[in-house]
Parts: sequence; C-alpha cells; structure tokens
Amino acid sequence: MDLICGINPVLEALNAESRHFDRLLIAKGVRNRRIEEAIAKAGRKGIPLRFESRETLDRLSGSIPHQGIIAVVSAKPVMAIETLLDQAHKPGLVVVLDGVEDPRNLGAILRTSEAAGADGVVLPERHSAGLSETVSRASAGALEHVKVARVGNVAQSLETLKARDYWVVGFDASGTERWDAVDFKRNVALVLGGEGRGIRRLVRERCDHLVSIPLFGHVASLNVSVAAAVALYEVVRQRGTVPSHVRPIPARAATAVRHVVGPRDGDEESDPGQGYVPGAEGDETFDEHSPEPLRVLGDHEEAAWSVPTVVKAVGHLRHGGSSHAAQAAAGIPRDGPRGRRRRRHGRPGRPPGERRNQAADASSRPPAEPPGVPAPTAPGDPARPPAPSEGPPAGPGGPGEARRRRRRRRH
Repeated sequence: MDLICGINPVLEALNAESRHFDRLLIAKGVRNRRIEEAIAKAGRKGIPLRFESRETLDRLSGSIPHQGIIAVVSAKPVMAIETLLDQAHKPGLVVVLDGVEDPRNLGAILRTSEAAGADGVVLPERHSAGLSETVSRASAGALEHVKVARVGNVAQSLETLKARDYWVVGFDASGTERWDAVDFKRNVALVLGGEGRGIRRLVRERCDHLVSIPLFGHVASLNVSVAAAVALYEVVRQRGTVPSHVRPIPARAATAVRHVVGPRDGDEESDPGQGYVPGAEGDETFDEHSPEPLRVLGDHEEAAWSVPTVVKAVGHLRHGGSSHAAQAAAGIPRDGPRGRRRRRHGRPGRPPGERRNQAADASSRPPAEPPGVPAPTAPGDPARPPAPSEGPPAGPGGPGEARRRRRRRRH
C-alpha cells in the first residue's frame, strides 16, 4: 500500500478514481474547508475514515508534510508502452525519461507534462525514481492524471516509438541543433536525461534530433524539470492547440487587415498653427461667448491678491511661555497654581466666565492712583494743586519710606 500526503494530492486522487482507497486518516481537531471537502467525497465513495492524533500522522508520513490528511491507497497503476501509444492523440506527444532519480524532479516533470497535455511519460524500471508519496507531493496531484508506462530498456523503447511513426528529439548539452528549429507538429517523443550524466550514449545514438537549450549566464546546465518545461511548451507554441479535452486552446479570431493611406504625390504640407496669434483680426475662435484671454499686468496695476492678509491665531492657549502675553492681550486672567490646586482637590472655584468678566471690567475702569497722589482735575480748576517742580516729596508716604520698610522685612 502507498501513502498520499497533503490536501491537493488526496483531492486529485479522489477525483481521478485511479486508485483503490484503503482508508483516509484525518488529524484530530483540524478545521479546514478543503479537508472537509475530502471527507465528504470519501463518505460518498464509501471510503473508511479514521481520526488519529497528529503525532501518528507525523510518524506515518516521516519528513513529508501531510497538512493533517493522509490517504492509504494502492500503488499507481502503470501500463505497457504499446497501450500508451494506442491511447495517445494525433499528433502524439510522449516524454521519455532516461535516469531521472530525484523524486522531486520526477514529480515536477509529471506536473508539467500533465499541464502541457502530454499523452504519457515513459520510465525505465531501473535507474529511476519510484512513484512514491514524495513524487505525488511534488507533482501536486498530477501523478493521478498522467499515464505512466514502465519499460525495461529505454533504447529499445525508442525503436518502438520510431516504428509507430514518432520522431525522437533528445535534449542534451552536447546537442548541435536549436531547440526551436525542430518541427514539433508531428508525432514527437521528447527524451530527457538524468541530473548528472544526461542522456546515455546508446539512447543518444537513437535520437533523430539532438538539440540543446542555449545558456547565456555562468551556469553550465539547467535543471531537468526546467528543460522539460521549455521543451513541452515549445511543442504547444508550434502546434497552437493541445490535444486535450480538459482545457483546449481557443482558436484565434481572424482580424481584418487595416490599410493606412499616406500622402499622395504633389500633396502640400502646411502647419495650421504656424503664425497663429490669439485674438487677432479674423480669428474665429474668440467670440462674445468666449472667456476673456489672460493679460499681463503692468507696473502700475496691482493684482487682486496683493491685499495684505491678516492671519489670526486660533487654538487653545496653554499656560507658560509666550501664551501668557497672548492671554493678557486677550483680557484672560492668568490661572495660577492656587486655582489649579482648588480644582485638583475638588474645592469650588470661581467660574472662568466670571473671571473673564471681572478682568474685562477692570480693564475698562481707569487706573487707580497711587497713595499720596491727588486725583487729576480739569485744567483751570482752582482746587488742582500746582505741579511740583521736583520729584515727589520725601515723607512717611514717599518712596524712601517704602524702601526702608522692605529693607526691615528682609532683615
């Protein structure tokens, strides 16, 4: 029994119906829409389901990621090369692998062969990777749809292909022909060699064409799966259609040929914009409904936007810095630390509107006179004392007394 690990390979195997399913193992606690789809398909087909712990699935799959689902199935069925050729389309396309031992490369080639519409893949019984769960995982489920033929000798199989009117094209680094110079519109068998040695000598001698893919960098070769992709899609490009009922290439619609008429002999060429003056006499582009053209301002004229613009600062005035002067100019009293402490401890304070009203009333009242200075009177009033010729008299209320009082407080 073989194992199929991963969501895509299991779903493709269920859709292809090419294998016998022994059971389907699901990891406990997995919530995935595609896994639920696989469970529903397995239930309709009568496949037994078993829910195991993730550790059990890890032990069964080894180093292969299983994504929470593993199918225990029968081995991939293979066929004889004659049966494969009997079921091929016309013109046929067959891929022959000579010594591809890496399962990931084999899986990638199977995936590209299925995508390009190849009729099948021919593998030798020896010096080739088996159709294991690693190949199935690398092919993303394409292994379930590709027809695989097993042969004992690749060189003898090429003779069988030639007898069935197939042209054998080998891809090798020592090829002397261009890969796109061969006619791929007939029955073609593409031969690709192993990762290290390429196509073996006996196989190379039985090829009708030996081509190579040009390399323009520092590396000396391409991966065999990449070379297979280049070869397969060159066949698709030359044929224009794929003999596949899954996704045929739609035929291109015939486009009408457009004829461009150029100037005749004797036609004069003129530039309609040469010498054009806007607004000149005879110019029909400007009428009474047309907007007035732009004109350049002279030195004596001023633009409408030359009026100075006053920008007024708008925003919240914060305490500190230059905002104190802005508060004083706006008539807003400065809120000292006492007011902040009263608000912090929940004590009732004076409403801000009342402080602003009092500040406005105080600014509207005349300034109070200092002590000892009489109130000003109108000119010519006999009660007004004459202005002193010198400074304020020294006395108990003079500035000297105030300085002495402050000095005594400091001491």
